[in-house]
Amino acid sequence: MATSIALKRYFDRHIEPDLPEVPAYVARWRNVLVIPAYDESPELLDTLSKSLLGPERVLVILVLNRPESSGDLRCNNPFREAIEQRKNSSGNTTELLTLNQHCDLYVHDMERLRGPSPPDEGVGLARKVGCDIALSWWRQGHVTTDWICSSDADATLPKDYFEKLKSVPETSAAATLPFQHMPGPDSEVNLATLLYELRMHHYVLGLDFAGSGYAYHTLGSTLAVKCESYAQVRGFPKRAGGEDFYLLNKIAKTGAVERLRGQCIELESRASTRVPFGTGPAVGKIVAGGEQIQQPLFYHPQCFYALRAVLATVPTLREKSALELPTLLQHHSLDTDLAQACYETLINLGLEKILEHCSRQSKSAEQYTRQFHQWFDGFRTLKFIHALRERDWKDQNLKGLSQTAPTLWPGQSDQWLNVEGLCIAIHEHWDWSNGAG
Repeated sequence: MATSIALKRYFDRHIEPDLPEVPAYVARWRNVLVIPAYDESPELLDTLSKSLLGPERVLVILVLNRPESSGDLRCNNPFREAIEQRKNSSGNTTELLTLNQHCDLYVHDMERLRGPSPPDEGVGLARKVGCDIALSWWRQGHVTTDWICSSDADATLPKDYFEKLKSVPETSAAATLPFQHMPGPDSEVNLATLLYELRMHHYVLGLDFAGSGYAYHTLGSTLAVKCESYAQVRGFPKRAGGEDFYLLNKIAKTGAVERLRGQCIELESRASTRVPFGTGPAVGKIVAGGEQIQQPLFYHPQCFYALRAVLATVPTLREKSALELPTLLQHHSLDTDLAQACYETLINLGLEKILEHCSRQSKSAEQYTRQFHQWFDGFRTLKFIHALRERDWKDQNLKGLSQTAPTLWPGQSDQWLNVEGLCIAIHEHWDWSNGAG
């Protein structure tokens, strides 16, 4: 009943206006994939045709968009022209373009329908519009799976992409899929991209080490969400960047976010300014900084050691005062300075009020802990780590990590200074296999 109410509320209050009706079509699709596209090459059509080969029918909803910050008013025209050429050559007069016998493409030209995207909404708006279309057509019965898959134009999907989702427990709310960045023609960009990928892996490994419930990668190109969970959290946030992080942060409070295994989605290694932050801008910054291996790109491992101690004390706090937290943290092997820094950081985040709330709203230790983790979510976890960084626990470079406890990298120590070898060790640790083919 609760999920039905969430769906009704979403369609009544939060769904994007003026969404298209489903094209006249005789069959239903099993799977649906949403891709935002801005200034992309027409070669994307061939990539999709070759990677989405079935056997189950797939609908790709591609949302053509352009931010107001783009000065090139014609940047999407080559893609539009390629679509029209394909339709004309096949005699297609419908709104759908058949990419292969198992895959149909629906292009929602948001730029022409709405104009350029506001600077503060960007790719988040494009993802929300595409997913809202998918949700609407699913609700009408035109899509049979209850998963909405999200990816990007620079991603090549593995053959078992949709098959992976069948192994996800029914009660889970979302899933993140394996990924790897593929080398391109620019060696500096390739190295910077691998370093940034390692940075993402290190953060998730650190959260795993700490026992956080928010230990998953947040990439819009590698996630899938259940339809009702998507509606329950009001869909993708309309943000110019970080929309994937904030969506999963909300969804993780409704159900499990599964980290899947198997073949990787292949992502292009490229510097980009299409979004204000994320992989593309970060890669550009690393390249511009020079001496890439020497750059302090990784959170200090002691931040995760501190996080683990904080999370371990949560059940105890039900019977204690916030003032006792430094002592409790020292019982979990934190030194005096780090324990005090954790306490002051959590107080600044609002610890005292949330502990009062947890005590007031909880009848058991389990409820108390659950209430705390609803508050101390992925966003506040990141703020906690950033606050420790601003004090004495500065970011480390790759060599610094190898000399600082706790060691979070998997594999052998002789791999820890080798960027490519370290990526391979991490893939093996998570049971990810290379290659989308």
